[in-house]
Amino acid sequence: MGLVWELRKSGRAELARELVELVKDVCPPGVEWGFELARLPGVSYIAENGRVLALSISRGEFGPFMDTRIREVSPANIPAEALSGIVSDPEGFLESLIGHLTQWLKNAHVSNPLSKEVEAFIKALSEKK
Repeated sequence: MGLVWELRKSGRAELARELVELVKDVCPPGVEWGFELARLPGVSYIAENGRVLALSISRGEFGPFMDTRIREVSPANIPAEALSGIVSDPEGFLESLIGHLTQWLKNAHVSNPLSKEVEAFIKALSEKK
């Protein structure tokens, strides 16, 4: 994949955002099957069902309760420091994504419309190795 090679060579966060833009469309719906793209303290960026969610978890003000907030964000709004893992190891990121998607395929119903797209994505990435 040319984008991965270019990302590895340049180390630019903008290219990591382009990669996120490509992979978010093949990530299954639901936070439980979405794929964690990046993490900062207190915030996880998750791709699911063609979008990116920022999942924030914090301790409540009054006691041991946790407060969870989910908001949709654009890949352009993911902080560069959160993308550092993708920038430093884009191949590892894709291998992790392939593993996650392969596991989802094992559990997905064959009639799920995303199944064929995920299979094609995995096949395309596997052929480029």
